[in-house]
Amino acid sequence: MRLIPLKQWLCDSCGEVIEDPEDGWFEWHSAKDHTISNFRIVHHRLSCMYNEAALKEQGIMVADHHLSVVIGSRGLAYWLFAIELSEKGKASKIKNLVELVGILRRLHIPYWEEARLYWDRAYRDGFHDGCDFGESNLQSIIEEYEGQE
Repeated sequence: MRLIPLKQWLCDSCGEVIEDPEDGWFEWHSAKDHTISNFRIVHHRLSCMYNEAALKEQGIMVADHHLSVVIGSRGLAYWLFAIELSEKGKASKIKNLVELVGILRRLHIPYWEEARLYWDRAYRDGFHDGCDFGESNLQSIIEEYEGQE
């Protein structure tokens, strides 16, 4: 599989390719304790999106944006500002910053989305040192491991 960097993603619900940002959705949980978590990228269709009614019964609200809103410099600026406000105690607390950073990498670093599928093997094989995530290195990981699923 070859994804078009920063234009296609894998759905965190069904695992299929989101072919275009217009077909995608970025969503997360917003809990009563003013924390946000469970960030994910999904198709913009009910079968892939969180079940808002079921979560509401558990006291969890779903917050979301169309994928096209959270990509590019505008989307990155939005989430960096949200992180800043969260750390200052002026907005919802991000429950797991590492989780959010992972999603932001998927949305904003070319080739990250596909290369992440091969991290464990590339690291185990000594092909990747776990430190260099430049575009050319990410492309090398994809070229080395694609088709070996």
